[in-house]
Amino acid sequence: MNFSIDAIVLFSLNGECRRIPFGRNGVYVITGGSGTGKTAILEIIDYCFLASKHKISDSVINENVSWYGLEMFVDGKEFFIARQAPNGNRVSDNYFFSQNKENYSRPEANIAESDLRTLIEAMFSIDGRTIMPYGGNAIKAGSKFSFRYFFLFNTLSQDIITSSTVFFDRQNEDRYREALPRIFDLAVGIDDLANIAAREKKEDLSKELSRIQKKSNHVSSSERLFETETRAIARRAIEYGLIDEKKESPTPADIRRMVENAYKLPDSGWTQRYNELSSQLFSLNKRIRMLEQFAQETSIYRQTLVGLEDSLKPISVILERDAEVLKTDVFDDLISGLKSDLLEVKREISSKKPVDGQVNDIIKNLKAQKVELVKQLESAPPKPSALASEREKWLFIGETKGKLDTFVEVPKALAVSGRTEQEIQREIDEIVVRDVEVERQNVIRAIEDVALDLKNQVKLVLENYAEYLPTFNYKEKKLEMRKPRSSLIENVGSSSNHMFMHLFHFLALHEVAISRRSKFVPSFLVLDQPSRPYYGEEEKTSKIESLPKTDAGKITAAFELLNNYISNINKNYDSSFQMIVFEHVPVSIFEKMKNIHLVEKFRDGVALIPESWQKSV
Repeated sequence: MNFSIDAIVLFSLNGECRRIPFGRNGVYVITGGSGTGKTAILEIIDYCFLASKHKISDSVINENVSWYGLEMFVDGKEFFIARQAPNGNRVSDNYFFSQNKENYSRPEANIAESDLRTLIEAMFSIDGRTIMPYGGNAIKAGSKFSFRYFFLFNTLSQDIITSSTVFFDRQNEDRYREALPRIFDLAVGIDDLANIAAREKKEDLSKELSRIQKKSNHVSSSERLFETETRAIARRAIEYGLIDEKKESPTPADIRRMVENAYKLPDSGWTQRYNELSSQLFSLNKRIRMLEQFAQETSIYRQTLVGLEDSLKPISVILERDAEVLKTDVFDDLISGLKSDLLEVKREISSKKPVDGQVNDIIKNLKAQKVELVKQLESAPPKPSALASEREKWLFIGETKGKLDTFVEVPKALAVSGRTEQEIQREIDEIVVRDVEVERQNVIRAIEDVALDLKNQVKLVLENYAEYLPTFNYKEKKLEMRKPRSSLIENVGSSSNHMFMHLFHFLALHEVAISRRSKFVPSFLVLDQPSRPYYGEEEKTSKIESLPKTDAGKITAAFELLNNYISNINKNYDSSFQMIVFEHVPVSIFEKMKNIHLVEKFRDGVALIPESWQKSV
């Protein structure tokens, strides 16, 4: 993607304009002391590109700026975008957009953020096909790529320039950390939109084919099960006399006709007779139980009377020895009553009433009738025995109809309409999807080849690692050093060596992206103080001569690497490449390098925010 930032533009509260220009091909250096606003330029670029939060210092910078703007050049077209300054920690929703970078004075909001996002996405070739292949905690699968994710390839901040483990900015933010492995293949040309579209089309067709096959298997399974059920239904229907028993193999159609014509079936009279006999038998059983219960209760009553007679026997003894008993006034009355009770009990026990025999005779007669009824029921043919009532017949017919609906109507509903399995399979076979795994290995080797060439250009300053081989760790998306003729990955020491590893890493990724004509990675790189391992924090009086000879050589080698990189991109790929570098090294380091240009010196009162702006507040 041919992309460059032509200028950073700041507008004061009074409408004054501060423009910092950059060329489109080469290394453009802003050098100066700490606290002058160099690093803020990186934050301003991020803010103008629709950042949802900002890190622009409020003191001096934000409190004196009304709008921030970027002049851009993208694939032969010029654009200007600007965003109103944030209010404290709150970012602004006001944007300005123009396709003529010279046609602006003081910006005024003229475009919604959503519309500007759509325009920028078009610059980055992002459309409905550029979606996340799989989700994460912060990213939803199937969501569209944000163009901001691709800026991970364009910044090398001072926070990571000396890191031994982290090779991309924003890896402390969940969505950027999750986005990196998801966009990497597209960014460096391992995959492309056409291949993604073909793969998604093939996957969609495969899912459709799988659904069809599952439905077909379900239908086949239902048909087999229905065949078994048909035979079972037919057997019962024949037993019930609903289908002609002479028919050897009733078909589903026979079953269906049996159900549809069930209401026409004549009543043979057996059902009514069977119900009458069953009702008579039930009534007989009930009467027998009641009479047997009566006879049992009568027997218990008689046993009770026998017990009572025993308890009254002392009265008989008293009556026999009447002359010997000492009597009181109430004796005659008491003895007379007890004597009467005793005589009554004896009479009840000794008497045999006709009802006893009648009950036994009735029970005997009823049991004889029961035997006869049971014989009549047992002598009936076995076929209609299951049809104990008209209700059971209709229950069977309803059950059969339900099974017909399950095994006939449902498979019809599941039957596949439209294309056949063979047609879909043929379409799948015609789609050509490039083997991404093979391509991935080729790109990894290309990254390592470029990194090796870059390392060889500065091998004299790498000391112990001069002969080591750069190896790209695809899983962790970082460059490592491998000991020659070994699988050992070296734990590279020294922050200066880490700085070179980061340069190899980013420059190699960009060269591979350019060689593969990536539409997604802008061809620019912002480097924030690559000399940090040597100078540390700014020392205004420092000079290159004050550094140890080895450190001075390493700084010079780093700038020569950047200078040669531009020449390589121009010559071998007929392309331009822009680097913006924030530094505080002396200009003498790079002033004789043809592709490195000094933009401004932020020294002696010169800074990102002019002093006049600060005085006017």
